[in-house]
Amino acid sequence: MKDGKHKSLYLPEMERDSCGIGFVANLKGVKSHQVVEDALVMLQNMEHRGACGCEPDTGDGAGILIQTPHEFFVDECRKIQIDLPDYGSYGVGVIFFPTNKRVRVACRQRLYEVAERLSLEILGFRQIPVNNTTIGSTACSVELHYEQIFIKHNDTVDQDTLERKLFVFRMHTTHSIGSTSKGQAIVGNNYEFYWASLSTKTVVYKGQLRTDQLPVYYPDLKDPRIVSALALVHSRFSTNTFPKWKW
Repeated sequence: MKDGKHKSLYLPEMERDSCGIGFVANLKGVKSHQVVEDALVMLQNMEHRGACGCEPDTGDGAGILIQTPHEFFVDECRKIQIDLPDYGSYGVGVIFFPTNKRVRVACRQRLYEVAERLSLEILGFRQIPVNNTTIGSTACSVELHYEQIFIKHNDTVDQDTLERKLFVFRMHTTHSIGSTSKGQAIVGNNYEFYWASLSTKTVVYKGQLRTDQLPVYYPDLKDPRIVSALALVHSRFSTNTFPKWKW
């Protein structure tokens, strides 16, 4: 380059993103299932911004973030003997667990141990219903196990304090279960344990999917009780990493 500042052919000003990202919101903050439906339609209209492999029904990744549908979780958790407190008094996390049952049990045990140290109480787990009949054999062969975890604080704290505690909990368990913590990692995890989200305010549904497969794979997203005043969607196009469920 003539200016002497660049020593390679790379030009930062030519950088381009390939992923597709969209956002839908009700300006008055009114929650509805229509917002979720509109976001999913927008996501499917961004299929060209995502990617798939030689196998066209295995996607590179798609997902949606919505506000926590409190009433939906109250109803569903009641079916599995979990009593949720008021909205804002608990967090809901989406966990991608290893498929190996023994390793999964060890991961859960570590979650309980860390929660106790942080004065958090795990109220229970809900296995997320999935329908994998439309996904490709490649995606299906590496499919993980998905659960939602519900957590509250042992003491009475405000929502922001709980949110910070949940962040610490997520970071701590990510590193102690994964191989980044030498001598403490769960043997056999193989980087499969992953937090898709953990918050009092939002929840994420995502996976190694095409955009049109997301609402089929997760039947929750079609439930009219799933309401939100906002929705953020993402259609993934990986340029330097191989597609995985957790990405």
